[in-house]
Amino acid sequence: MDFSSIRIIAGSLKGRKIPTLQGQGIRPTSLRAREALFSILGSVIQGASVADLFAGSGAIGLEALSRGAQKAVFVEQNPEAGRTLEKTLAQFKVKVQSQVFIQDVALAIQNPYLVGWRPFDVVYIDPPYQFEQSLQVLTQIEEADLVANNGHVIYEHFSKRTPPSTIGQWALTRTAKYGDTGLSFYRPETPRKSAAPGENAS
Repeated sequence: MDFSSIRIIAGSLKGRKIPTLQGQGIRPTSLRAREALFSILGSVIQGASVADLFAGSGAIGLEALSRGAQKAVFVEQNPEAGRTLEKTLAQFKVKVQSQVFIQDVALAIQNPYLVGWRPFDVVYIDPPYQFEQSLQVLTQIEEADLVANNGHVIYEHFSKRTPPSTIGQWALTRTAKYGDTGLSFYRPETPRKSAAPGENAS
C-alpha cells in the first residue's frame, strides 16, 4: 500500500508527520481548512474531549491532541487506515489518551465503549464527499447523544453542497469554504434531559 504524509500544524506535536494511505477513499482535510478550523475553535480545544468520525489519517484528532485536547476518539472503517492510525498514536505517545474504533460510524456510535467516552466537546464529522447517506448518518450521530450541552459539531462537506440548517437539536451557526472544502459548524440548541440519579442516559 502506498503512503504519503501530512504534517501537524501546531502544538506539542508540531511538524510530526502523519502517514496517510493513497486512495482507499482517504481524503485528508487540507492544510488551509485545518488551519481555519482550529483558528475558529481557538481555546475550545484546550482540555477538550474530541471525536474524529470518518477519521481517515486521524489528522483532525491528532491536531487537537497536539493543541491540548484531553482525549480523542477516532472512528475509521478502513482496517488498514485504522491500524496505521493506531501505530501513529503509539509513536506519538498519545495512545493512553486516545482510542481507535475500526468500525462503520453508524455502528461505532452505538458501541458501549465509545459511548463511555462521551460527552464530547468537539465532534468532527468528515464523510466521503460522494457518500450518499451523509445526512442519514449525521442524524444518527445527533440521536446518539454524544455531544456535550455546550459542544461544537463540525461537518466537513463538498463546498458546493448546502448543509442543513438544523440536524435534530443541532443548529447551524456558520459555514466556511476553503476551495472544495466546506466546514459547517453546529451547536446543540436544547440541552438533552439528563438521566435521574441511578438511571442510565438514553
